[in-house]
This record gives sequence, C-alpha cells and structure tokens, in this order.
Amino acid sequence: MLALLRTALALLLAFALPDVLPQSAPAPAAAEPAPNEKPLGVYATIDTGRTNSEIRQLGQLIPTPRRDAIAAAIADAPRLAPPALYALANAVALDDAKMTEAVFWYHVARIRAVYDALRCKDATARGVINDFGRRLNPDVSRYQRQHREQTLQIATLAIKWDNEHPHDYDHRWINLYGKVVRYSAGTDPAELTVPESEWPAILQHVHEAHLKSVEAFAAEGKKL
Repeated sequence: MLALLRTALALLLAFALPDVLPQSAPAPAAAEPAPNEKPLGVYATIDTGRTNSEIRQLGQLIPTPRRDAIAAAIADAPRLAPPALYALANAVALDDAKMTEAVFWYHVARIRAVYDALRCKDATARGVINDFGRRLNPDVSRYQRQHREQTLQIATLAIKWDNEHPHDYDHRWINLYGKVVRYSAGTDPAELTVPESEWPAILQHVHEAHLKSVEAFAAEGKKL
C-alpha cells in the first residue's frame, strides 16, 4: 500500500503543462503470445459505449448541439468516466467566456483519472493519462499558466466537488488501456483491482498530492 501511495505522489507532484506524467523507460521487447481480439471474461463486461457516445457529442463542431451536450454532461457529471470529463473540459474551453469552468472540469477529470489509475494494478494502463494531457485544449494549459493563483482556487473546488459527488461510473474503464487485458482470459475479477478497503486512503492521497502539486505550480509563477 505504501509503495502505491508513493507512486501516486510521484505522478501527481509533476504538475506541468502540458499535463504529462513521468513514465519509466520501456523494458526490452520480448516474444509475446498473440493478444486477444477483444477483452475476455470480466473485461468483456466493461461497457464503454456510453462514454464513447458522450465524447462524440461533446466533440461536435456545431455550437448549438455541442452546448446541449455540455449541459447534459454537467447535469450528469458524477456518472461520467474520466475520458468523458476530459472531453467536457475540451468542449467548454471552446467558449472563451467559460475558461475557468473548463479548467475546473479538467481538474476533476485528472483527479478521477489518477484515482482510477491507482486502483488498477496494471501500471501500463496509466500511460493513458499522458495521452489525455497531450489532447487537452491548449487554451486550458495557457489559461492556467497565466492565472496560477486562480488555478489553485479552482483545483481546491475540484477536490471539494470530487469529495461531495459519488464516483458513479465503472472505474475499470482504465483496465482496457493496459497490457494485461490484451492477454488475460479475464477469469479473476480481482486481477487488476486493488482491494476496496484501500480505496479511501488512495483517494485521500490523490487529493493531497494534487493540491500540493498545484500549490507548487502557483508558487512557481511568483518566481517568473
């Protein structure tokens, strides 16, 4: 458990823009069996259809249907998996007047994504958080660099929101981004999930580390 929390700290204290988390050097390639054509067993029960639909709706180029999708997503935000929350942040960022709201949903997305990543035993799945960061609307990153103290205030509100709203989605979404699922028969439901008894400590650490990282980010701005 202690090692897991140290991993969380290493990931989160590197709050930099663009939002890329450090990764260890890849291991030398080795011969591997053929991967599964699709997830098997318990992994086949991970339904990403709703999330994919939400991402498509939020990514619309026509303003009116996109704004309708934003309103629907915000009304149902506790049920959005982190990939959809990142899409929500990017969609809101297209409206300059709502950039603080975009930053807020970005922080909610990051907090929940890292929490899910640390409940997943497959470390290779965590690389998807880097991918989300690279696909973040650059205006969100720019706004945070230019408004560091406000970013800290927003991050505090995002942590408060996360505490007050249930994680009402399938946290196993991140399993599908890792290597284990590609080769597993999916016969063990606990194969990739940290015991639930450890989740509260992980979440508390994620919140503390996230806030500490943004505090450091804000303090860095005072030196510039």
